[in-house]
Amino acid sequence: MPNLVLAPFYAIADLTVASHQHKMPPEDSWKRPQDGGQEEEDNYKRGVTDRMWGPSVAADGFVSYFTTQDPHMYHVTSAMTNTAFYKSFIYTMIQACESAFNQWRPTLHFEPSKVKIMGPSIIGQTKCLAATAKFKQLFDAFPAHASNASFKHYNKWKDAVGKGIEKCLNDYVDKVTLPGLPWYPAFAAFPAPVAPPMPNTPWPLIACPSLGVSSILVPKKLQDAMIDNLDGECKQNSNDEFYKTVFEAIANAAALGFSVWLASQMVTNVLGQGNIPTFVPPPTGPIPGPVVNGTILPAPGGQIV
Repeated sequence: MPNLVLAPFYAIADLTVASHQHKMPPEDSWKRPQDGGQEEEDNYKRGVTDRMWGPSVAADGFVSYFTTQDPHMYHVTSAMTNTAFYKSFIYTMIQACESAFNQWRPTLHFEPSKVKIMGPSIIGQTKCLAATAKFKQLFDAFPAHASNASFKHYNKWKDAVGKGIEKCLNDYVDKVTLPGLPWYPAFAAFPAPVAPPMPNTPWPLIACPSLGVSSILVPKKLQDAMIDNLDGECKQNSNDEFYKTVFEAIANAAALGFSVWLASQMVTNVLGQGNIPTFVPPPTGPIPGPVVNGTILPAPGGQIV
C-alpha cells in the first residue's frame, strides 16, 4: 500500500509563494525617509548587498517569499524573518498532511451494505467507500504543532488547513462508486451452490470512479476549502491576503502528492461471496451458475485499500 509522499514538493510550495511577489514593506505608498543621517545611509548600503534584497529568488538559489521594494536593512531583515516563519508553517502543514493521511488511508474500506456482487461484477453506490479514522484528528495530533502553537493565529490557520483537506478527502471518498467492475471472474459460472469468500482481482483505485476526485487533484479546490474554513478575523487582518498565497502553496503540494498516490494505489483483499441459485447439483449436474446478490465480508481491521 503506497504512502503519500509530499517532501519532493516543498520546492513547488516555495516557488508558489515567491511567484506572487508579495512586497516588503507591503505598502506601495512607502517612501524612503529623508535626512536619516549616517546610520540610515549605512542601513541602505548593507541592505543593497544582502541576498534578500530585490527578487524573490536570489542568485544563489535561496527562495524568499517576499520581494523587498526598498533596500533598507530593516526591510531586508524583515523579509528574511517572515520568509523563515511562513516557510516553517507551510512545511509543517505539508508534513502534518502527509502524516495524517498515511494513518487515515489504511482505515479505508468498502461497506458491505453498500455493495452487491452479480456474477463476476461488483456494484457499489456512493458512500460504499469509507474510513474509520478522522483525518482532522490525526492532523491535529501531529507533534510539530505543539512547538508552533504560541504564534498568533497559528491554530486558526492550522485548523483551516486541516478542515479544508479533510473536506476534500471526504468529498472524494463519499462519491467513489463501483460501476460493475469485474472483480470476481470465477463468480461468472461457479460450480457450487455457494461461492466461498474469495479476494477480488487487484484493481487500481483510480479506476473506481468518483465525481469528487477533482476535490483532491485540483489545487484551487483544496485552496478554496482552506479559505472557507479560515476564521473571519484572520481574513480581515490580512492587508494583502497573504493567507490565500500560503494556502495555495500547501494546496499545490498536496494535490501533486494525491495525484501520485491515487495513480499507484491498488484495491486488494476485498473478500466476496454469494449464492448461486441456478446451480444444478448431481446427478443432473453439476451445472455451474453465476453468483446473485453476493456480498463482501467486513475487512479485517478495516484495511483493504
